[in-house]
Amino acid sequence: MSQLPEYAMNSTENEKTSTVDATVCKEVQQFDKQLTSLFDSLKVPGVAVLVITKDKVLYKKEIGYANIEKKIPYTLDTVTNIASISKTFIGGSLAKAQEDGLLSLDEDINDILPFKVVNPYFPNEKITLKNLASHTSGIEDDETKYIHSYSAYGAKIMTLKDFLYSYLNPEGKWYSRDNFSNNKPGASFSYSNIGSALAGYCIEARSKMTYADYVRKNIFEKLSMNNSGWNRSEFKLANIALNYSKLRIDFTNHTEYMAATLEPMPAYELITYPDGGVMTTVNDLSKYLQAIMKRKDTFITAKSIDLMLQKQFNDTNVPPECKETDENIGLFWSYSSEKVWGHTGSDPGVDTSMYVNSNNVGLIAFINTDDSSLEGEKYEELVNLLMNCPIK
Repeated sequence: MSQLPEYAMNSTENEKTSTVDATVCKEVQQFDKQLTSLFDSLKVPGVAVLVITKDKVLYKKEIGYANIEKKIPYTLDTVTNIASISKTFIGGSLAKAQEDGLLSLDEDINDILPFKVVNPYFPNEKITLKNLASHTSGIEDDETKYIHSYSAYGAKIMTLKDFLYSYLNPEGKWYSRDNFSNNKPGASFSYSNIGSALAGYCIEARSKMTYADYVRKNIFEKLSMNNSGWNRSEFKLANIALNYSKLRIDFTNHTEYMAATLEPMPAYELITYPDGGVMTTVNDLSKYLQAIMKRKDTFITAKSIDLMLQKQFNDTNVPPECKETDENIGLFWSYSSEKVWGHTGSDPGVDTSMYVNSNNVGLIAFINTDDSSLEGEKYEELVNLLMNCPIK
């Protein structure tokens, strides 16, 4: 294999690995060559890539380190925070909750929540769970306030409920009319982490169990995702990847600046954890993706899988933002084009991808640094390569 960047060199006994079937075609060999070259150029600390069909592995690759100083290799079983790929578990949970008669996707969220959430520009228009799941609720992220959902690990000072109340209820300390769009619910698309977290909290409010426990019981356990969870305390420390970044973030005072070099970040956690807090491995996440790709009864029924992946927008209701880009969305599952669906994730020190292409081939990639720390042009090349993986 090609040589790793000097600061992330594997020792001989830990050298990893791209694995391809012996009958591999030239296209796959070229994919492997391009992928390795890009990772070397980008100087990523560690990466794991898996390409799958609904029932087998086609290709896997492991490069670099989860912990450079201790020379712990980054593997398909390295635990990583997957950031916004976590939102797909909200979609799965909503489908499960509707399947069980716990709620309806067309239900007014104010029939579920213990506090009112009303768009001040359209006080008589209801916001539904389907609006939240398609990012058309009208709830907008104010980054100056949303940054407070990040905290140093172990220092979480607010519950999910309290954060959402503070942001969305007129009596909350972070409330503002500007937290909402001046377009009525359903009329415009605006990607919202806070709206996503609210959908997770709706499941919590209706199920009478924490959202984390709901996902654990109804998805993780049913799929034997034994290396998946929400909190660092659930895993052996040596199995968790360090996050490397050029960002220097003070998670207590919520200040940041960009430095010139990659350094390991302090551990952090999310108050709005449904929107980005799942910790898992590439191998564990592949169990989830393969279950969905099979379109058969699994943690939810085949009918509920179809519902979860059903495109929400058509010619009569497509928001102008999506009409321009030809994007669509299921229940938090994104369609970047007619050919590719899935989700990506990016948080300080982590970048993740989960795609399924028109050949029903899935790809999962975890990197323990963030896109802001990677060279822009090469990073775009990597994104395009992953989205257009030629393996069949």
